[in-house]
Amino acid sequence: MPLDWDRPVRIQTQGIGGVVSIEGARAVQFQNSTFNNVAGNMNVSNIGESGLDILSRAVSLDAIHDSAERPADPSCHPGTREAILDVLDRWSSEQPEDGTILWLHGCAGIGKSAIAQQFAASCHSRGQLGGSFFFKRGSASCGTWRNLLPTLAYQLTIAFPQLAPMIQRAVETDRLILGKGMRQQLEKFLVQPFRDAPSLGSRPILVIDGLDECEDRGAQTTFLRSLLDILRSGDSPLHILVCSRSEPHLREVLENPDNLDVCRGLEIQRDKSAYADIRQYFAQEFSRIYRIHSSRGVPLADDWPGRNIIEHLVKRSSGTFIYASTVLRYVDDEYSHPEERLAAVLTLDPASLTTLDDLYLQIISPIPNKPILIRVLHAILATRDLDPEEIDLALHMRRGTSRVVLRGLHAVLQVASVRAIGLRKPVDLFHASFGDFLVDPQRSSSFCVSAENLQSAFTSGKSFIGTRTVTLIQNRTLTSAFVAALLSVPPSDNLFPVLRNVDVQHEVYCNSAIEPKFSDAYRIVKWLEGYSPRPLDLIMIWVDLFKLTFGFQLPIRLSPQTGEDYPPGSVSHQEYIQSLDLLSALRISTVLPPNTRVLSRRKVLDLLALKWDVFVPLLKVTGTGLVDLAAIHDFLKDPEKCGALFMSPNEILRLAAVHCIRGMWDITRTKDFFKFNLEWISILCRCKPDDVLRDALTDLDLAQLCSTLQLDQEYHLECHSDFMNPKWFGKIIEWMHTGDSDPPPQLIRSWEQQKKAVEECCARLQRETADSEDE
Repeated sequence: MPLDWDRPVRIQTQGIGGVVSIEGARAVQFQNSTFNNVAGNMNVSNIGESGLDILSRAVSLDAIHDSAERPADPSCHPGTREAILDVLDRWSSEQPEDGTILWLHGCAGIGKSAIAQQFAASCHSRGQLGGSFFFKRGSASCGTWRNLLPTLAYQLTIAFPQLAPMIQRAVETDRLILGKGMRQQLEKFLVQPFRDAPSLGSRPILVIDGLDECEDRGAQTTFLRSLLDILRSGDSPLHILVCSRSEPHLREVLENPDNLDVCRGLEIQRDKSAYADIRQYFAQEFSRIYRIHSSRGVPLADDWPGRNIIEHLVKRSSGTFIYASTVLRYVDDEYSHPEERLAAVLTLDPASLTTLDDLYLQIISPIPNKPILIRVLHAILATRDLDPEEIDLALHMRRGTSRVVLRGLHAVLQVASVRAIGLRKPVDLFHASFGDFLVDPQRSSSFCVSAENLQSAFTSGKSFIGTRTVTLIQNRTLTSAFVAALLSVPPSDNLFPVLRNVDVQHEVYCNSAIEPKFSDAYRIVKWLEGYSPRPLDLIMIWVDLFKLTFGFQLPIRLSPQTGEDYPPGSVSHQEYIQSLDLLSALRISTVLPPNTRVLSRRKVLDLLALKWDVFVPLLKVTGTGLVDLAAIHDFLKDPEKCGALFMSPNEILRLAAVHCIRGMWDITRTKDFFKFNLEWISILCRCKPDDVLRDALTDLDLAQLCSTLQLDQEYHLECHSDFMNPKWFGKIIEWMHTGDSDPPPQLIRSWEQQKKAVEECCARLQRETADSEDE
């Protein structure tokens, strides 16, 4: 085999069949030889070589489940994951006409590889394993798809010798096959051999683990789509177990309804069985560590580490084995005392979680838009109660930004699918330790989300001002998130202007809890009192807000140090309720059900587009800190007491009706859904219709109103069931016929047409919701 010796080269033999790797600055010429470039290595084969010899040189040894070259990856701990392994065993024994794919998926570190390892070994012992391939990100031989199909094909020739002649012939008829595309290799290795092979006796099973770790994301989906086409055509009888994280691009392929005939999914859940398995794993491994270290003369308590410690670690694991295995590997160090190591874990010593941190950095580092990513992660950790759309609102980002940014973090974050938006599922951490990692700069480095500038930006209040165009439940969630973030940091001068903003105060007022001690206003007052010197004027504002929320239920004075109460007065002092806006709010609240109380005041403020401070004069009416709203209502209902302030119930109903129709107008202009619900329709229908009200309804762009409501209904089905309820369309149609004159026929037709359209929309949404829940 003559070489060009003008420049030095290095010839190295490695792997099955003696793969020859040539390194040098100049081209190397071989006589009677064929060159193949596989995974960046130049492999040389003689023309007289067999196809299996050629194929063997592209085998990735460290990707096979039982290879000595593959780093140790433990199987499932004895007695754990039995339920999942039973499902896999039943699937492997099925004998459908065509092959199938079983997608085993779950979050990072939950134990997919261990299950795949155990299942592959079990299939091998039964003579069912056709081949296995364990991807590993960053590996030259296991990190790309180039070695995947040759490795599986070579294993098939060993496990099922009947296939060897066909696979060998496939290579010999096309000696360049190893350098060709995926579909050509699939045809040569996994389709053609089965067409000509005799009966195999049993169905071959392939195990492919960590598909999401293949470097080429496009290759991942191409491989799956090609497999699905092959299995659906009946050209290959394979059973294929594919294990991966629950990545969106894989879901789009494997959960597509068109593929359900040949593909099923099995998600590894963090359920009670997972926690029970981890508990058993901890108990048995700590017992083993105890025995080993005791035999070395290291004294440990008889019940070490104790049931409480194990339960604490089980809880910290969040149902994932990666945390448990990382902790146990760290504690079980032959050169360290296990008690000291365990203490370091319990105090979250960063050095004790190096392996886990490496995994988290591996997951988070490739995500683009790092500044936005860190802001989104900070919002998730600061609030623990926002869905992606609410994060976009809170951070003033374009809708959909959070979903794009979080798309690559589905391994560590639970992000509800788009079709579940209406059910409002906050982003959740799969691993509690991932949150610890993100807030510790020693562990997460440049990805740390506890920076002061992030906290101050999130608590600026700007994100929570003017959010009335979102739904009630979403608005409350954003406000609670803002307060939680605010109270998580010490009070400071730069935060006080936020609390002086009347819009921020109004959001908190409308978000008050039922119990005073749980209210945001109460918590904010206590938070402000922790600052020295206390901002007494600001504290008094929030004390007033608290009194207006709960003062009519109980006389409470939160902070005796905040100054004097308002001077004594009585409900008969008319000068305190002369404001036209306050009068309108109080009057309309008198025609609402008396048991709604605080909620009624919120609704009235929304209807009239007023802020909470319109009620501040009520604090001066009684002068005791006890805002007796019932007494004020009685005062306004009595013409002898209130004199010129009196308005009859019919006049109040008409006032509410005017604002109700105005609210419909506002929806078409501002998309402010806050001002509209069935209760206001009921108020409208209690008022006798007249020409002015009918004309207002006639001028209303009803089609635009319904279109706007429909969009909101589709986005938040659960939150806005009232807004797109055909019931209120029917109520208004009936109401328009109750006047002294007949309503215009065109007006009736318009409302009936929209009622029908709304009914069809609701029926469709209910079907889609039912289908989503079934899935």
